[in-house]
Amino acid sequence: MAGTSKGRRAGATNAARFSPNQAAIRDLMSDRAGPVGKELARRAIRVDRIAKRLCPVDTGRLRASIAWRAESDAEGLSVVVGTNVEYAPWVELGTSTQPARPYLRPALQEGGRS
Repeated sequence: MAGTSKGRRAGATNAARFSPNQAAIRDLMSDRAGPVGKELARRAIRVDRIAKRLCPVDTGRLRASIAWRAESDAEGLSVVVGTNVEYAPWVELGTSTQPARPYLRPALQEGGRS
């Protein structure tokens, strides 16, 4: 056969076998100081900044309360961006008498992109 070396079948490749190191992957996905943790923190900071920029201001309490934190559990790392101000959901979603003034959802949409 033209194009094949003697003793080798046509279409055969020298593909390397890949065997993932499960411990290394687990560490990668759970280490806050690792590349995944750093990327999550970078995106959380970005979402936090955008949310503060978009947040409607009356007294400034809501905007000042927006924060982020990293968490980890059996599933791996995650970040949470939000506020503990009790009226925040009504600002974000609106009420029967007050229109919605979203700031968290648009921040997540804009800031979650690379």
